[in-house]
Amino acid sequence: MFQDHFLSYRRFIYLKTAFLLTLLAAAFYIVDEPPVPPNGGTLLGYVLGTIAGLLCLWLLAFGVRKRAYRSDTGVMRGWLSAHVYLGVAVLIVATLHAGFQLSWTVHGVTYVLLVIVVVSGMTGVWMYFRYPRQLSEVLDGKTPDALLRDIADLDDRCAQLAPDCPVPVRAALAAAAAGPLYAHRLQRYTGRNGRCATAACLRVLTAAGTAKAVQSAYELQSLRLHLLGRLRAYVRLRKWAEVWLLFHVPMSLALIAALVAHVVAVFFYW
Repeated sequence: MFQDHFLSYRRFIYLKTAFLLTLLAAAFYIVDEPPVPPNGGTLLGYVLGTIAGLLCLWLLAFGVRKRAYRSDTGVMRGWLSAHVYLGVAVLIVATLHAGFQLSWTVHGVTYVLLVIVVVSGMTGVWMYFRYPRQLSEVLDGKTPDALLRDIADLDDRCAQLAPDCPVPVRAALAAAAAGPLYAHRLQRYTGRNGRCATAACLRVLTAAGTAKAVQSAYELQSLRLHLLGRLRAYVRLRKWAEVWLLFHVPMSLALIAALVAHVVAVFFYW
């Protein structure tokens, strides 16, 4: 149902609000005839700049509201819906406020930071839709701890088979059981391990012949590699979600700082 989704909250009320706001801003921009080229220093520029600035401050309040678990100032779906749509609207209003002029001053830096924050916010919405489904598919109804327990169980079963396997196979099985999930930290963002001990063990098992114990170990190690792949995919998704958060929030704070500098520069040094 539409009302159950944050983007369609209350029949797209915040999409309609954002659209009306940008429509009015664009209409006033079109009919406005200042004596100088449109810029943030005209009367309309000040009005649009004030609206954009207030919207930026309100959008920042979303982070505060998100952590105020006992707050009764609206439901989170409503706040998130407004955050998304008005976040896009503020970029349009700010562009009209600047009169499509960009210079490498504090004013231009403020605008660039706004673009970065809005674009990263759009990326966050994309991740919101994509990642939960991918995480669900990767985990397949299990938790990461459950996957680790399954892997440990496979290691125990392989340890029972090891005495009946050739010495190279026994060494490979032991190395697979002791092998780390990643060879280095950066692999958490790719979900791959080119030095995977389990993959190396499978290569040893392939060349070890067709003995029953070897074949059984091969099947168990194949399943182990599959579970490792799921676990690595889960970690990769979680890490990129953390990267987004560690980027979007500091950029938002930097935007507020630049916005304050922008306002001070306008009113005291313009």
